[in-house]
Amino acid sequence: MTTLPRNMTSRLAVFSACGKNRYWLRRNLTGRTDRHVLWIMMNPSRADETSNDATTAMTTNISRRHGYDVHGVVNLSAVIEPDSTKLTATDGAADAVNDLAIRRALGWIRRQRGDVVIAWGASRHLKSRETQILRQLRQRRVLCLGHNSDGSPRFPRAISREVVLTAFIR
Repeated sequence: MTTLPRNMTSRLAVFSACGKNRYWLRRNLTGRTDRHVLWIMMNPSRADETSNDATTAMTTNISRRHGYDVHGVVNLSAVIEPDSTKLTATDGAADAVNDLAIRRALGWIRRQRGDVVIAWGASRHLKSRETQILRQLRQRRVLCLGHNSDGSPRFPRAISREVVLTAFIR
C-alpha cells in the first residue's frame, strides 16, 4: 500500500513505490512564493522531479504568463499514461491515496490563497471523478482554459499558447 509523505506539498513530486502512479508535482517558477496555482488535470504523463513532459511545459508556461510563482499539479487519476485514450474505467476508479493527495493539495492551495485551474479535457472513463472533484470545489472560484463542446474544461495541449485563464462555468 502506498502512503503519502506527511509534507506532500513541500516536495517536488510524489510517486507510488512501484512508480506507476504520480500523486503530486510542483514547480517553483520564479524563485518567489507569492502567487500559487493548483492545476487539476486528467492523469500524469512522464514529468518528474527534474523533467517536464509536453503538458507540464505548457501549464508552467501558462502559469508564468499569468503571474504565478508556484505551480502544483494533481490529477483525477494517478495512473501514469502518456496516452489518456488508453485509460480504462478501472484507472478512473476511486483511489484512496489519490483522493488524499487531492484533498491535501486543495488544503495547500487554500492556505496559500491561490487559484485552482481545472484542465482535464473530455474524458470517457473519469466522469464520476470529475463530479467528485467539482463537488469539492463548489465553494471556490475555479479557472479553466475554456470549455469543450460537452462543457468539460479544455486540456492544455489542445489550445493556443496564448490562451487566457477564465472562470469555469458549471
